[in-house]
Amino acid sequence: MLLVPFHHRTGVQKLDCLNWPASFPYKPEVSFTAWHCGDALTIEFKVREQSVRALEATPGNFVYKDSCVEFFIRPRLDDPHYYNFEWNAIGTLYLAYRTGRDDAELAPAEVLQMVTAEPSLGTEPFDEKPFDGEWSLLVKIPAKALWRSGLDSFDHLHSMANFYKCGDGLTVPHYVTWSPIDTPKPDYHRPEFFVPVDFE
Repeated sequence: MLLVPFHHRTGVQKLDCLNWPASFPYKPEVSFTAWHCGDALTIEFKVREQSVRALEATPGNFVYKDSCVEFFIRPRLDDPHYYNFEWNAIGTLYLAYRTGRDDAELAPAEVLQMVTAEPSLGTEPFDEKPFDGEWSLLVKIPAKALWRSGLDSFDHLHSMANFYKCGDGLTVPHYVTWSPIDTPKPDYHRPEFFVPVDFE
């Protein structure tokens, strides 16, 4: 169980589950820390990978083919809906509210604008290129960005979540997760594999 502290960072959490090693053996180094201050959750991702790509620059468009980090959260235990927050390496956000892969309600523009991102690689799109080093992404998610859940604060919220890294469109596609997923092929839209995340 991840406890997201109030005003304090979690320890570094690693995305080190390689769930489909036979088909996708490449494992980039990915970690995150998370903390909240009541009305907003902050997550800092750090990534080391052999190449990086960030072609999508329009908020609301798919970013999973780029170098992409993701946070899926089911905020209320009595509600099957979850949100999938997905960012590429230049901070472009895709966000939807759903119960599974095939029933997405896309976030309206005003919600996308609430979520801020600070990418270490800047905000200009670029095609895949070799990469030797670490890139980071600092994102801030207001509670109100979970727009269908009526939240004003993360305080004392008992949720379920998972964190992911992917790069479907890279020369070497890869899929790593924080909590394991037991499926025959990569599928992040499986809330049955989310794990508890409690907010102090």
